[in-house]
Amino acid sequence: MPCIYDNIQFLAFNLQHLTDINTFAEENCGGTFPNLTHLKIMIGKKCSGTGTIFTLGNNLVSKFRRQPLFSILPQLFDYEDIDMGRKISAFRCSSLMRSVISFELDDDCILPKLLTSDELFFPQSPHLSHLRITLWSFAECIRLLRQLGSQLHSFVVHMSFICIREPDTISQMALISCPNLKELTIKNYRNTPQYEQCILPLLQRLSTVEFLGLFLAIGIGRHAPNHFIDGFDLEKDIISYLSLLCEFRFHIRSVLPHAPHQNVNTIRQSFRRQQQCVDCVLDYFNNSYGQCQIYSLPFTGTRLDFISNRFPIFDDKNTFSNVTILLLFDDVKPFEDAFFRVIARALPYLKSLEVINRLEQQEKSKAITNFTVFTNLITLILPDIHINYAEQLLYRTHLPHLVELLIHYEPLLAIVTENQQQARVNCSKIELIRILESPDDIDLEYILNFFPNRFSKTGKKK
Repeated sequence: MPCIYDNIQFLAFNLQHLTDINTFAEENCGGTFPNLTHLKIMIGKKCSGTGTIFTLGNNLVSKFRRQPLFSILPQLFDYEDIDMGRKISAFRCSSLMRSVISFELDDDCILPKLLTSDELFFPQSPHLSHLRITLWSFAECIRLLRQLGSQLHSFVVHMSFICIREPDTISQMALISCPNLKELTIKNYRNTPQYEQCILPLLQRLSTVEFLGLFLAIGIGRHAPNHFIDGFDLEKDIISYLSLLCEFRFHIRSVLPHAPHQNVNTIRQSFRRQQQCVDCVLDYFNNSYGQCQIYSLPFTGTRLDFISNRFPIFDDKNTFSNVTILLLFDDVKPFEDAFFRVIARALPYLKSLEVINRLEQQEKSKAITNFTVFTNLITLILPDIHINYAEQLLYRTHLPHLVELLIHYEPLLAIVTENQQQARVNCSKIELIRILESPDDIDLEYILNFFPNRFSKTGKKK
């Protein structure tokens, strides 16, 4: 009678079980499942103190946070455990990959870097044709396409940083050949200035693509475009090179310093040649930066970054109802209670909320008739706020599933000192707390006692 593992075609498991799977295969079936064609590894990253899955990481206090309109999230999972990185590298090279056609690694989990220039990403995967993966850099993406380009049919790649750091990246890009690639999705939410030097020449080489997804943030720098990306750019630089293109899904956020004010209808008119529904939003801030977001409809993204009071987040079509990650920013107008109520209605699946706003609320009310409810919110990030927003979200909001909080020390101290009942309820389930700029001479136990289930992290003043 054949063993059950001979019949396994699809296998999905948590990263922490990687060694067990490998060991079982080696001890029972010569290191491989002969009919395994689809393999998925989920990250299951957990707080070491509590076991709760978490998203907050050390990057939230990195130098990039001070860059204008620069997104830190997602917190891509790096391997603090070096041994785990080695195990993942060994697994992708193992005989278990021989029969795999489709491989998917959790979007938030970065594949460890290759150690040498001649190392192969998947040396035992001659049939691998469908790949979903997150890489550290654009150079690694080029290397992977050089190695697997001829066999790939679909490729979804999320890159941590898109820029040219290695001198041979451009010459290597010219050698890419992907004759069978039909579906391509590229994601990068950390602003890249080198859109024209990296993304465009790569896409222009992939002429067989029929289904394209682009989810990008285009940032600031001497190599960055000097204008907002619009429909004319997409037509001239991308669509005209992809003669077989049937479907183009995109959400592109471009940022400009000292941006000249434009009429939003001018941007909309630039898409008139494209036979699909598209919309855009222009926004200008007091920090002298402007932002343009263009997106295809229906909206297929799951995140929105640097959303102000002026963004049409709620409409009768529920355009953004699938968004799970939201970053609110405004230095022109405060976020009032009514705005948060709109957010709660418009984004029912919201899991992560970040607020950046130093402006005091103008429409304050001591009486709370009914709480705003964020049913699915897990992570709350308050790094740079007026205390009103800590009060808004911890006093006047119901957060039944909140388990992560990042907050500056001073508003947190005020919340704890006030000792308001709803704040205690909202904080009762928090397991991971990061406190920014806590003074060295302060005993944090007084504050941490407000979080009975916490596994604390703090950031000292510098």
